[in-house]
Amino acid sequence: MTAELFETLNTLTAQTLENWRKLGETNLKIGERLLKEQVELTTALVEAATGHAQEIATTKDMKDVAALQTEFVQGYSKKLMDSSRSCADILAEAGKVYNQVFEAGVKAAGDNFAGTKAAKGKKAA
Repeated sequence: MTAELFETLNTLTAQTLENWRKLGETNLKIGERLLKEQVELTTALVEAATGHAQEIATTKDMKDVAALQTEFVQGYSKKLMDSSRSCADILAEAGKVYNQVFEAGVKAAGDNFAGTKAAKGKKAA
Protein backbone atom coordinates (compact mmCIF):
# COMPACT_ATOMS: atom_id res chain seq x y z
CA MET A 1 0.00 0.00 0.00
CA THR A 2 2.73 2.45 0.95
CA ALA A 3 4.71 1.70 -2.20
CA GLU A 4 1.63 2.35 -4.34
CA LEU A 5 1.01 5.64 -2.54
CA PHE A 6 4.59 6.77 -3.11
CA GLU A 7 4.40 5.66 -6.75
CA THR A 8 1.20 7.65 -7.24
CA LEU A 9 2.69 10.71 -5.55
CA ASN A 10 5.83 10.37 -7.65
CA THR A 11 3.75 10.17 -10.84
CA LEU A 12 1.66 13.20 -9.84
CA THR A 13 4.80 15.16 -8.99
CA ALA A 14 6.38 14.31 -12.35
CA GLN A 15 3.20 15.34 -14.17
CA THR A 16 3.01 18.56 -12.18
CA LEU A 17 6.61 19.41 -13.01
CA GLU A 18 5.96 18.69 -16.70
CA ASN A 19 2.92 20.97 -16.65
CA TRP A 20 4.94 23.75 -15.00
CA ARG A 21 7.61 23.30 -17.68
CA LYS A 22 4.97 23.62 -20.41
CA LEU A 23 3.55 26.72 -18.76
CA GLY A 24 7.02 28.23 -18.47
CA GLU A 25 7.72 27.60 -22.15
CA THR A 26 4.35 29.08 -23.08
CA ASN A 27 4.97 32.17 -20.96
CA LEU A 28 8.38 32.64 -22.54
CA LYS A 29 6.93 32.39 -26.06
CA ILE A 30 4.11 34.80 -25.18
CA GLY A 31 6.56 37.27 -23.70
CA GLU A 32 8.80 37.10 -26.75
CA ARG A 33 5.91 37.60 -29.16
CA LEU A 34 4.42 40.49 -27.16
CA LEU A 35 7.81 42.16 -26.84
CA LYS A 36 8.43 41.79 -30.58
CA GLU A 37 5.01 43.34 -31.30
CA GLN A 38 5.71 46.27 -28.99
CA VAL A 39 9.18 46.89 -30.43
CA GLU A 40 7.78 46.90 -33.95
CA LEU A 41 5.01 49.30 -32.95
CA THR A 42 7.37 51.63 -31.12
CA THR A 43 9.84 51.64 -34.01
CA ALA A 44 7.09 52.41 -36.51
CA LEU A 45 5.71 55.23 -34.36
CA VAL A 46 9.13 56.81 -33.82
CA GLU A 47 9.94 56.65 -37.53
CA ALA A 48 6.56 58.12 -38.44
CA ALA A 49 6.79 60.87 -35.84
CA THR A 50 10.27 61.82 -37.08
CA GLY A 51 9.11 61.97 -40.69
CA HIS A 52 5.98 63.85 -39.65
CA ALA A 53 7.99 66.40 -37.72
CA GLN A 54 10.17 67.02 -40.78
CA GLU A 55 7.08 67.54 -42.94
CA ILE A 56 5.58 69.99 -40.46
CA ALA A 57 8.87 71.88 -40.22
CA THR A 58 8.74 72.61 -43.95
CA THR A 59 5.03 73.54 -44.01
CA LYS A 60 4.16 77.23 -43.91
CA ASP A 61 0.35 77.14 -43.78
CA MET A 62 -1.54 76.12 -40.62
CA LYS A 63 -4.23 74.38 -42.67
CA ASP A 64 -1.56 72.13 -44.14
CA VAL A 65 -0.21 71.44 -40.65
CA ALA A 66 -3.69 70.48 -39.45
CA ALA A 67 -4.16 68.23 -42.49
CA LEU A 68 -0.81 66.56 -41.84
CA GLN A 69 -1.71 66.02 -38.19
CA THR A 70 -5.04 64.46 -39.15
CA GLU A 71 -3.36 62.18 -41.68
CA PHE A 72 -0.78 61.14 -39.10
CA VAL A 73 -3.38 60.37 -36.45
CA GLN A 74 -5.57 58.38 -38.84
CA GLY A 75 -2.66 56.33 -40.13
CA TYR A 76 -1.29 55.48 -36.73
CA SER A 77 -4.57 54.91 -34.99
CA LYS A 78 -5.02 52.06 -37.50
CA LYS A 79 -1.51 50.81 -36.67
CA LEU A 80 -2.34 50.89 -32.95
CA MET A 81 -5.58 48.97 -33.51
CA ASP A 82 -3.77 46.35 -35.59
CA SER A 83 -1.18 45.96 -32.86
CA SER A 84 -3.90 45.65 -30.21
CA ARG A 85 -5.61 42.94 -32.22
CA SER A 86 -2.34 41.11 -32.67
CA CYS A 87 -1.68 41.22 -28.92
CA ALA A 88 -5.23 40.00 -28.23
CA ASP A 89 -4.67 37.09 -30.64
CA ILE A 90 -1.42 36.18 -28.90
CA LEU A 91 -3.15 36.19 -25.51
CA ALA A 92 -6.08 34.15 -26.85
CA GLU A 93 -3.64 31.51 -28.10
CA ALA A 94 -2.00 31.48 -24.68
CA GLY A 95 -5.38 30.95 -23.05
CA LYS A 96 -5.96 27.90 -25.23
CA VAL A 97 -2.57 26.44 -24.28
CA TYR A 98 -3.20 27.11 -20.58
CA ASN A 99 -6.59 25.43 -20.87
CA GLN A 100 -5.07 22.38 -22.58
CA VAL A 101 -2.38 22.04 -19.91
CA PHE A 102 -4.96 22.41 -17.14
CA GLU A 103 -7.31 19.84 -18.69
CA ALA A 104 -4.47 17.38 -19.24
CA GLY A 105 -3.39 17.80 -15.62
CA VAL A 106 -6.89 17.25 -14.29
CA LYS A 107 -7.36 14.18 -16.51
CA ALA A 108 -4.01 12.71 -15.45
CA ALA A 109 -4.79 13.32 -11.78
CA GLY A 110 -8.19 11.67 -12.22
CA ASP A 111 -6.63 8.71 -14.00
CA ASN A 112 -4.04 8.31 -11.22
CA PHE A 113 -6.72 8.53 -8.55
CA ALA A 114 -8.87 5.97 -10.38
CA GLY A 115 -5.85 3.67 -10.77
CA THR A 116 -5.02 3.94 -7.07
CA LYS A 117 -8.62 3.31 -6.10
CA ALA A 118 -8.79 0.26 -8.41
CA ALA A 119 -5.57 -1.12 -6.94
CA LYS A 120 -7.00 -0.73 -3.43
CA GLY A 121 -10.14 -2.59 -4.49
CA LYS A 122 -8.12 -5.50 -5.86
CA LYS A 123 -6.12 -5.81 -2.62
CA ALA A 124 -9.26 -5.69 -0.49
CA ALA A 125 -10.85 -8.52 -2.49
